[in-house]
Amino acid sequence: MTFWNYYLLSIIIVYLSAFFIRNLKTYFSIKTSIRGRSAKLTLSLVLSTLVYLITILHLFLPNTLNIAGKISFLEIPMLQYTGYGLVLVALLIGLAALYEMRNSWRVGIKYDQKTDLVTTGIYSISRNPYFLSYDFLFTGIFFIYPSTVLLTLLFGLMITFHLMIMEEEKYLEHIQKKFYLKYKEKVGRYL
Repeated sequence: MTFWNYYLLSIIIVYLSAFFIRNLKTYFSIKTSIRGRSAKLTLSLVLSTLVYLITILHLFLPNTLNIAGKISFLEIPMLQYTGYGLVLVALLIGLAALYEMRNSWRVGIKYDQKTDLVTTGIYSISRNPYFLSYDFLFTGIFFIYPSTVLLTLLFGLMITFHLMIMEEEKYLEHIQKKFYLKYKEKVGRYL
């Protein structure tokens, strides 16, 4: 494996570990499930797991990208280095988002739980930094390993994430009322 393979693998491990640690910390702090139930959430988990599996397969078995519909004309060093930069930015944004959410963290919408509206730190720049970090992470992976399968999964994930955000916005408007509407006026959905 090359330096860049270790780099990407390390970022994925830290990114996923931070997600799981935040889930566990929040669960043990509030002592109840933090996972919502929806088809969109399940779809996002399946699609993102496929991206991770394809990426890890390619790290250890480089020829698997040929099976995934390698897009050779996009294998440009500058695009790959941009991808490595994007995955690092994704990690930093994701860590900041997880830290800032603390016990307000949920995976999907838990309609039976009302959490505090987090508007500080990175949430003063983006209303959805964790979703944004996913978009950066998966776009970066596609730039590093361009393939038709990863491109299809990337678009599927971006659409699914956007639909999840739209659903969450309706929920927050209903639960947080004027506080969320004020926040929505000041801070953009993505940036």
